[in-house]
Amino acid sequence: MTAKYILIATGGRPSDPGIPGGKEYSISSDDIFWRTEKPGRTLVVGASYIALECGGFMNSLGVDVTVMVRSIFLRGFDQQIANKIGDYMAGQGVKFIKEAVPVSISLNSEGRKVVIYKQGED
Repeated sequence: MTAKYILIATGGRPSDPGIPGGKEYSISSDDIFWRTEKPGRTLVVGASYIALECGGFMNSLGVDVTVMVRSIFLRGFDQQIANKIGDYMAGQGVKFIKEAVPVSISLNSEGRKVVIYKQGED
């Protein structure tokens, strides 16, 4: 096959976070494109290229974004470059919670989502 441009689409799908409140109070990276309103303050869970891409473009649109990273940026990629990407994003205003995983999502009395997370060995 020949073409000027070739796009490889792996067809990956986001997965359920598997935590209490995860299905009820979160959306996937696919779902974000169907929203008709700009989201407010947003937590992106993950450090894959899709998670970082979502965090980056939402930050560019003026959304207050925090990315929760379990271990390292872009597992399987060159870590020197991956860390430069993280540093660049931080310089653009994206906040990071490192070495953390969500444990549950719930609503508080004001109807705001609350994420409880485990960080490091705590």
